[in-house]
Amino acid sequence: MTTLHITDRVIGWLFPRWGYERASYRQELRNYDAARTDRMGNYFPPQSLSAEMTDAPHRGLIRGRTRDLERNGDVTEGVIDAMIRNVVGNGYGLEAQVESARGKPLDVINDRIEEVWKEWGKAENCDITGDSSFSEILEMVERRWEVDGEIFIVKVVDPYGFIPFKLQLLEPDMLAEDVFQYGSHYVYGGVEVDSHMKAVAYHFRPDPQPYFRDQTVVRYPREDVIHVFTKKRPQQIRGIPDMAVSLNRSRNLQEYINCELDAARTASGFTAFVTREAGGNSSIGRQDAAVDPKTGKRIEVIEPNTVTYLRNKEDVKFPVPGRPNINAAGFVSMILRLIGMGRGLSYETVSRDMSQVNYSSHRGGQLEDRKTFVRRQNKLVTKLCDRVYYWFLEATVMSGKLTLPSYFSNEMTRQRYQKHRWSTPGWKWVDPQKEAAAIEKQLMLGITTLAEVCGEQGKDWYEVLRQRKQEVDACRDMGVELSWINGGSLTSEKEYNDMMADEDNPPSKKEGNNEKEKTADNA
Repeated sequence: MTTLHITDRVIGWLFPRWGYERASYRQELRNYDAARTDRMGNYFPPQSLSAEMTDAPHRGLIRGRTRDLERNGDVTEGVIDAMIRNVVGNGYGLEAQVESARGKPLDVINDRIEEVWKEWGKAENCDITGDSSFSEILEMVERRWEVDGEIFIVKVVDPYGFIPFKLQLLEPDMLAEDVFQYGSHYVYGGVEVDSHMKAVAYHFRPDPQPYFRDQTVVRYPREDVIHVFTKKRPQQIRGIPDMAVSLNRSRNLQEYINCELDAARTASGFTAFVTREAGGNSSIGRQDAAVDPKTGKRIEVIEPNTVTYLRNKEDVKFPVPGRPNINAAGFVSMILRLIGMGRGLSYETVSRDMSQVNYSSHRGGQLEDRKTFVRRQNKLVTKLCDRVYYWFLEATVMSGKLTLPSYFSNEMTRQRYQKHRWSTPGWKWVDPQKEAAAIEKQLMLGITTLAEVCGEQGKDWYEVLRQRKQEVDACRDMGVELSWINGGSLTSEKEYNDMMADEDNPPSKKEGNNEKEKTADNA
């Protein structure tokens, strides 16, 4: 029904007919169906609030429910693990790319930076708790990002460490959400912002149980904190789990599967029913049934490989309970598709069910999944890895572990020292032969580069060339001749066309074409 304003109510009270026609015409003249407020459109909440007013009342509840599904939901844990496996994998590799003023790679400096970084990345050197290596920190960040919606990484000074710099991970529960103002700045949910809603500091209670012990609030400036979360609105300052959109479906699916298991287990407990006419004997067969001495109830046992004769007027009926439910698999698959859709993943990635795909469809699904993973990797690199690397270089130069002249005095020189890239985990294809042939063709046509090809596999193209040069030189020194040393094409044009044709022309279809050709030849 259309919402009536005060004027409509007055007209409707004085002149009911005119009031009804006025409301009816207004309903017909609406501009958007999405703005309907009748019973067919009242499923949308009428509030349109700011990001903080929308999220603040529900952040803790959503976070608690997502954590519960992380602990008890196999579907939720499967989605989380799929993101961690593909986004983080075995960790990110640092590739220092310091160059001279003429653009020539300075291999000595790059190798030294990577050597120190590898040592610092060990658990006892990079984590203030000494429990997690840098790769494990990345895995923890990705997991808490998925479940809690946000996580904080704080720069900590440790004068007794390998270098005086370590990382501390803080959960959103440790934010001092009861602090509302600091000086002239407002504090929302523990995040201090300026007049432009830009975060300038974070207020934490480092004690995990502050309300029972120490309630000291520590203020960390923005420069010392990395806040990883998904920002969906311009003025959003705190994170909500990305899985919140499919939280109810995940929970309902978990309950549905449990109910189906209970129904199947209950149904399996009913073996047979004995029916008899009035006055007939109630036991099966010629002997009286055994009686439980404790409960006094009859015990009927059906043993395998036995033939039992029933008494007169007795009959045995075996129930057909309809469990397990044959329609459950299709229903569960549909819900899994919706859950995967909410996270940008295909059904096969979420369910690990490959029974309904072929090479082409599986490859298409993987390509879309990889866009989700690559986007997540880019966010981790820009939000976390790059900032940690800059902190690392600063601490390493100050501690004397690295000698980088003019690092602090010359900004352009410092930018050259900071140049780097990350080797993120890549993926392998189902049919590497076809992919190798396609990559070879693209390189020959000049529509891709070695850097792009190696980057998709998580490798550094420069390191690949250096390693290949070492292997080629070693083979020639030993007098060993291998087919790939001269870099010739390994796949002929005919072989490439045949492999591409196999994908569009399956064996059954080719066999049918061959039969037609044989028939034509005979004719």
